[in-house]
Amino acid sequence: MRTPRLIIYERAAEARMSAPSSVRKGFTRIMIAVDGSEVSLRAAEHAAHIARQDGAELLALHVVPAPQFEVQGELADSYANARRNAKKWMREVEETAARNGIGIKTEIVVGAYSVVDAILGYAETMKADLIVTGTRGTTPSRRILMGSVASGLVEYSGCAVLVIR
Repeated sequence: MRTPRLIIYERAAEARMSAPSSVRKGFTRIMIAVDGSEVSLRAAEHAAHIARQDGAELLALHVVPAPQFEVQGELADSYANARRNAKKWMREVEETAARNGIGIKTEIVVGAYSVVDAILGYAETMKADLIVTGTRGTTPSRRILMGSVASGLVEYSGCAVLVIR
């Protein structure tokens, strides 16, 4: 089995080295963006390991986006199905955290117009200092190195972002 590559992106202003006398303690609040894909569940494994190592809190978020076009049929049924799937994925993430001896808070946001904005808003509100996500989620394109959500998080996040492949 191949070990996944880790790609860490950090905003340039935050990546500057501080004076040698100051020692960085590590991360204190780590947030995982979960979409149910295999790579996002691998990202949860990495986040749990880092949280255990640094003694950090662990948060997990799944965002159910609002439809980008008019939906035929029952929109409520669609959201209910999305929430059921998200709860199943969150149980998997909770089990991962438990295996690592870490507590976790999970949250599902339904009806967000922008997945990236919802994740960044949650991270800011919760004062996360690391966001962990997968490179590509559940979208079909395999040619893209980094998906649009991961790319948006790297571009606009005010904290460090770890992207798992």
